[in-house]
Amino acid sequence: MLRNNYVTIDLAAIRNNYHVLRRHVPAGVRVMPVIKADAYGHGMLPVAQTLEAEGAEYFAVALVEEGIALRQAGIKAGILVLGAAMADAAREAIRYDLTQTVFSVEMLQLIDREAAQQQKTAQVHIKLDTGMNRIGFPAKDLSSVRDTVKRLAALTRQRTLRLEGVFSHLAAADEPMGSRGEALTHKQVERFRGVCAGLEAETGASLFYHLCNSAGTLRLPADLLDGYRLGILLYGAHPSSDFALPVRSVMRLVTRIVHIHTLPQGESVSYGGTFTADRSRRVATLPIGYADGLLRAFSGGRVTVRTKNGDVRVPVVGRICMDQCMIDVTDTDAAMGDEVVLFGNAPQELADYASRASTIDYECLCLISARVPRVYTDGERT
Repeated sequence: MLRNNYVTIDLAAIRNNYHVLRRHVPAGVRVMPVIKADAYGHGMLPVAQTLEAEGAEYFAVALVEEGIALRQAGIKAGILVLGAAMADAAREAIRYDLTQTVFSVEMLQLIDREAAQQQKTAQVHIKLDTGMNRIGFPAKDLSSVRDTVKRLAALTRQRTLRLEGVFSHLAAADEPMGSRGEALTHKQVERFRGVCAGLEAETGASLFYHLCNSAGTLRLPADLLDGYRLGILLYGAHPSSDFALPVRSVMRLVTRIVHIHTLPQGESVSYGGTFTADRSRRVATLPIGYADGLLRAFSGGRVTVRTKNGDVRVPVVGRICMDQCMIDVTDTDAAMGDEVVLFGNAPQELADYASRASTIDYECLCLISARVPRVYTDGERT
């Protein structure tokens, strides 16, 4: 490998996490892996192929292009496109038998026209806005719920559209128990159930209802609905510190020491001179920076150096640069070429990394850039 930086993606950990989550929900309830954004930076195609082989029957993506890539790679499972599709995207979604999310009358009309032109039936899931206030048919009070039920009931009678499912998204299921977030979650559940009950009474249609994300899956009753959309838990991280499930880390971000020098007392490191040596310090340079996805705000965090005599935890000193950063290896036996793990030895490392940078696990995973090679393993440690 030419690069000193790489991430390992443990497909055995993906399989383990999938089955841990499958056991968490009742038999017959669908588990829909969310593999948008290149599977949160893990590689959409390898992840989808691995999970389809384990029995996954439905995937969620954000873009029609993502769904097309899955179809072209031979994925046969259902594919729900969570985002909006304008005219060209809607046309391709129908051509590749992707299930399109619909959240406005205009989208319904667009997909109806495209399906008629292709002489096909387009499969759709309706998105409800139960409180996220992002996209969706309104479902936040009795009047809007009744209006939405009437619109969706009419949809079930159209020949060019097949309404397969109805879903919404929880805005605060990861918030602590007893918080305003918990109250909002319960309110969203009640609103969603109101639409579901109204639709069943109005049409008698058997639809696929799904509401829970990873946090909702752990926090809400296991028999709540027909399916669960699972994202961050699949990748070995938790929605917040309030949750615990025996998932394994999937991604490990690794680099190597390429330079070591002595920093005299009083000298500073990196841009702005934010770190000044209080005594003579031994500083190592790593060839990784924010262009690789190492968050600049992680400056001051701790990483693991794998020395010949064992692992040591050391701090990042000075500001993280575009392509490089520095660590303090004073009083260690760190040497040129030693492997350095930024995160991924255990789930808590990613949580600590995110906390140091004042962000969330999701962002840390998604921002690892394409210039960092992905090395796929199957349980073995490189």
